[in-house]
Amino acid sequence: MAPKTKDRILAASLRLFNENGYDAVTTARIAETVSISEGNLWYHFRSKRDLVRAHQLALFEQIDKRLAISSTPETVMENYTTFIRSIFEEVWTYQYLYRDQAEYGRSSPELEGRVQAVYKSTTTMFIRFFRHMIEAGHLNIPDEQLPALADNAWVVIRYWPSFLRETRHVVKLDKATLNAGIRHHFALFDTHLTEDARRFFEKNAYA
Repeated sequence: MAPKTKDRILAASLRLFNENGYDAVTTARIAETVSISEGNLWYHFRSKRDLVRAHQLALFEQIDKRLAISSTPETVMENYTTFIRSIFEEVWTYQYLYRDQAEYGRSSPELEGRVQAVYKSTTTMFIRFFRHMIEAGHLNIPDEQLPALADNAWVVIRYWPSFLRETRHVVKLDKATLNAGIRHHFALFDTHLTEDARRFFEKNAYA
């Protein structure tokens, strides 16, 4: 069955926003890409901001799956690898949402609350993963440093696309720039990992 017009609009707009930047893409260009009239696009989405909201809701569904990843000291290496790859998959799929907020503006109050909850839950998960790594003997770092490490890990991931755009004029992420973000994240605590843990992540954590 062919995709519905609404789904085609969402897919095309996401690709165009990711590749060109939010401000550089018009509704006319999206309609042309989908081979529909601009009026037909407006029937489904009244504005580009409506498309942003739809992409944000889809991103939240993906985030909910990542926040459900469990962890124990026995499984922390595999689970942390899944967790990190999931976060960077979110960044890869919804690049412009992480990169172009200055262009599309703040979310609705309802979604702003969900964003704050995601930040808090993600930081809490980082701390739990790090503690399990310590318990399992993979990581050697004082417990009182874990909240700052968790914040820094999230900052590197969350703002990696914005950093690339503002400092290196990179708009569209490719696999190399995505893996560079993962590497920058591990650089925060790489020297505190055991050699075995370092080798495990080097083999399994990259796209």
